[in-house]
Amino acid sequence: MTPSDVSPAKAPARWHRRSLVALPLLFLAVFAFAARIDITDYFASHEVRVATVKPGGAAPYARAEWSLVSARVVDTGGQAKLPLPADRRLVLIRLKAVPEGKLPPAANGESPWMGCSLTLLDDKGRRWSPLNFVLSRDISRALDPTASPVAGCFEAARSIGLDGQPTLVEEKFLIPADVTSDLSAQLSFRPSLPDALNFPLEHF
Repeated sequence: MTPSDVSPAKAPARWHRRSLVALPLLFLAVFAFAARIDITDYFASHEVRVATVKPGGAAPYARAEWSLVSARVVDTGGQAKLPLPADRRLVLIRLKAVPEGKLPPAANGESPWMGCSLTLLDDKGRRWSPLNFVLSRDISRALDPTASPVAGCFEAARSIGLDGQPTLVEEKFLIPADVTSDLSAQLSFRPSLPDALNFPLEHF
């Protein structure tokens, strides 16, 4: 059969059949590309690789050595006379960061400790965010009017490593009164995701 023997009407039909065969492959390629982007974005914004720090120990993370200094529960109806719900418990978490050394301010305003997140988790997967810094400072003054409040995670992240000295970080959480066991504190920084540190709280 010569090219002149091919009917002009058959050419579009043949092209149409080839297009139908290629269409699923095109959809598959688009799906794979989109899925890869979604997975990359997920890892870049979520705590996926979480390292557990043994009680009394420390672990390197975000260019510093991190350890749990203290974790305590404050009875909101006790001597502190805190104006907080009676069915809640106040949990104070304090960490210490020992930076690798004295670091200059980031040229673009982004340091390894920006986007700090310190949250409280229980064994059921529930997570609590810390109180805002204004309420946190008010509570610190109510608990000890003579002491200087320890900066929260977000605030402390601005100065960690600038002088090369250890830095304390403290966050306060309000949780239901019946949740005082199997708790852990989880720390992460935006530039270090998907890595994070988890500190089990044993003395609850």
